[in-house]
Amino acid sequence: MEKSVKFGSYIVIPLKYEKEDFREEILKERFGAYPVSTMDINENVKEMFNGSLNASGSCYKVKREDLCGAFGGANTFGVEKAGHTYSFQVQDSYLYIYFTQVAFLCLQVRYDDMRAIHAICNPGSAVNKARFFVLDQAERAKEFSVEKWLEDFLTPLGLKKFFDGNSSYLLDAYTYLLALFPERFQTLGEMKRLTFNLHQMMPLDTLVEDDSEADIRYVYAVKVQSLNSYRWGCCVASQTISYVVADAEVDIDAEMDVQACDGLPVVTLALYQKYTCLRFTQLISALEGRKMSRIKELKKMMLRFQAFGTVLPAGLSRWHNVKQIYGYILEVNDISTAVSDVSAKVSILAERQEELERSRNEMFINLITLFGVISILASVLDIIQILSGGGTAVWATMIFTNIALVLCIAAVLWVNRK
Repeated sequence: MEKSVKFGSYIVIPLKYEKEDFREEILKERFGAYPVSTMDINENVKEMFNGSLNASGSCYKVKREDLCGAFGGANTFGVEKAGHTYSFQVQDSYLYIYFTQVAFLCLQVRYDDMRAIHAICNPGSAVNKARFFVLDQAERAKEFSVEKWLEDFLTPLGLKKFFDGNSSYLLDAYTYLLALFPERFQTLGEMKRLTFNLHQMMPLDTLVEDDSEADIRYVYAVKVQSLNSYRWGCCVASQTISYVVADAEVDIDAEMDVQACDGLPVVTLALYQKYTCLRFTQLISALEGRKMSRIKELKKMMLRFQAFGTVLPAGLSRWHNVKQIYGYILEVNDISTAVSDVSAKVSILAERQEELERSRNEMFINLITLFGVISILASVLDIIQILSGGGTAVWATMIFTNIALVLCIAAVLWVNRK
């Protein structure tokens, strides 16, 4: 079966950045902006990417030459695992930057054997012992580190791995898998079986069954009655989304471009909400060392995120299956709960900060009041000294001044009562 099927994937790698380190000018100079133009999502959602006043993010297309520049333009790679080596290629990829200090590198890879993507991502394990090679122009295999390659590419842009520590860039990656078939699908069961194999990153002709996974959801295209068949189906999980698509031409280049245009914005929009909550948690943890000086900025960012950065499935698209896919990603990652939780944390910290500010203000007011009382006492003593040594004119002036003040106060009180 796999001989007639073509494969491709986007490995969506979560990243983060600090405002002072982020180099947006380098991004704009080196990579072309990639406007979100898909008709699968509504216009107001597209404006979240395309430079509106309250835009939440932006997208850049990263050419293969820029990604593979460290290898002298070579584009044939190998991954070895358990004594077997599988080849793959890196193609044009995409970089999504969101205002909440979250970013995603959508690394496009192509391969002919499903075991290649399994070796690259190593699902279900926190440690990947696979070895990576690049085939240079002299067709000599040279081992390289994926971690160093990604770090060297991302660091000049001010981007870094989302979670600190020694874990791999690929450990928390969300994998977008595609299998392109020459013939349409006759039944939902057929698509369900194939997409589940993709989700497991196993060869399509392998019998794979597992009823223990509770985070699996399936979405299908509408059946074309005249052809009595379906064009695509997908399997949504917490760490993968897997598509089977039919195309008589089996044009993998065109289909990967379609998935980048239509599918990636939906996936990254959901993931950005998940990782924004995790990013806020990181920033909250760092507030204590900064003496809470950034709490107002964090509160403002949270309000903007809630007002303009979150999208409900009902408002995403005119197509029900697109809303289903997006909704399932939110559901299996429990993103709505995460948003509510981190919002509550930021609100509690903001209230605590306001209490501290009120305490400081009250202290200053008390000090000012104390100095005011002392000043009044000094003024009273001065007045007594003046009156004791003054004549009739001084006393008359004092009396008339007090009468005038009393009349003015009475007039004000009368007007206010009216």
